[in-house]
Parts: sequence; structure tokens; C-alpha cells
Amino acid sequence: MKSRQNSAATVLVVDDQEILTLLMCKTLENDGFRVLWANNGADALTLCRGAEPPVDLLVTDYRMPGMTGLELSRECRRLNNDLSVLYISGSSPGDDLRAALDEERRGFLAKPFRQSDLLRSVKAVLDMEPVGARSRKNHGPRLDRLSVGR
Repeated sequence: MKSRQNSAATVLVVDDQEILTLLMCKTLENDGFRVLWANNGADALTLCRGAEPPVDLLVTDYRMPGMTGLELSRECRRLNNDLSVLYISGSSPGDDLRAALDEERRGFLAKPFRQSDLLRSVKAVLDMEPVGARSRKNHGPRLDRLSVGR
């Protein structure tokens, strides 16, 4: 599998805390990623629909007013089935998020986190392979969870 951990990877960052959004964007841009950002789910969905090239990774706050990160990821995944998702949250994952983490190419990062944690998590989620690709290559068990922080 070709690694998507390079400047060709497009990351959409979504958090209702603008300062955190901007800090994450700066961190990712400094590491060579192409970055789009929004402060709410509706704006993020509009960006995801119009992104050229398509978004490779959605980094989204799990709890946001209006549209949660989980709802946003489902809508964005309808547009791009290959989309990877990194959920971030200041609270522990609930049952619905735990279930979402069982899907392919999903990860979780607890707030607060360091820049190095963000980069490590983004790169790990981008390198996760779909179940079919992993089993065809016989690389052992599927890696579909990532949790960093606290």
C-alpha cells in the first residue's frame, strides 16, 4: 500500500474551538500535509463535498454543537468511502464512538494532546489498511484502533 503520510495527503480539521483548530492546522501544514479546516459540521461537509483532491483524513472533534463528529464522519464517508477518521475529544468515548472505532481506518486522540501526539495519530490512521487489503497480504490482525493521550 502506498503511504498517504506525505504532502499529497489532504486533511480536513474540524473543531468548534477555533484556536485549537488553527493550532492543529499549523502543526499539520508544518509537517507537509494539505489542510482544510472548519469550525462546524455543516461547513466541513461543504468543504468535503468540494475538495479536489478528495479529503484523505477527517480530524474531527467528537462533540460539537449542531452536528457531532460522528454524524459528520458518516456524511463525509458517504462522499468518500476511503476516508480515514481521527476523532478527538476531551471526554472518554461513549458507546457510539466505541462502535465507530471498530470501523476501518478510525482512531481516537484524547484532549489535551501534544503536537507530536497529533502527528503520530494522523500518520498511524492514514497508514491503516482496509480489512480486505490486509487479509489479502496476510499481514496478521487488522489494526483499526488507535488511542493516544492521557
